[in-house]
Amino acid sequence: MTVTSGKKKIKLIVLIIALAAAAVLIWAGCRFCMDKMIDNRVQTVLTKMETMIPGFGDDAGQPGAGRDPLAAISIEGVDIVGCLEIPSLDLKAPVTAKNVSEKGFPQWVDGSPVKGRFRITGSHSDVFSDLADAKPGAEVIFTDVDGIRYKYKVTTQYHLKDWDEAGDDLVLCYESDEKTDFVLGCMTDL
Repeated sequence: MTVTSGKKKIKLIVLIIALAAAAVLIWAGCRFCMDKMIDNRVQTVLTKMETMIPGFGDDAGQPGAGRDPLAAISIEGVDIVGCLEIPSLDLKAPVTAKNVSEKGFPQWVDGSPVKGRFRITGSHSDVFSDLADAKPGAEVIFTDVDGIRYKYKVTTQYHLKDWDEAGDDLVLCYESDEKTDFVLGCMTDL
């Protein structure tokens, strides 16, 4: 091997490393912009919910029995059934209707706050990224589109394979691996 061919190999390696670094930076920039767009969309929906839902965000919001199944309203082209709040995690997110999957939004899966065994799923990579940090006793609030507020307290965390095993009034979950979901179990706070 000559000195010239060795220098060419070094230049080629440096070029490959520079291209790889540029690709990573471009990917990170795109990811940041996408996350920012999702956050802005969620915030826009929350802002519109404040004007459309009576008593939204008001601790004196209507207590009592709501509708079962949950009613939905369309905001920014997304069917929303209510808002989930976990103050200790600084989480406040609109909840989409069944079969409506939107990045950055948790989704109502089944049950209801009226009948219990109310299940909401989300993604660990965005809306439920801090869910495991919720401590027993932490307050969880769901406000439906009629402005009726349902208050819960966190009671437990566990992993679950079969939903028939969940006995909590409210179950917040995300997929933890191919076979189980991480679950935050909550009971009605009367």
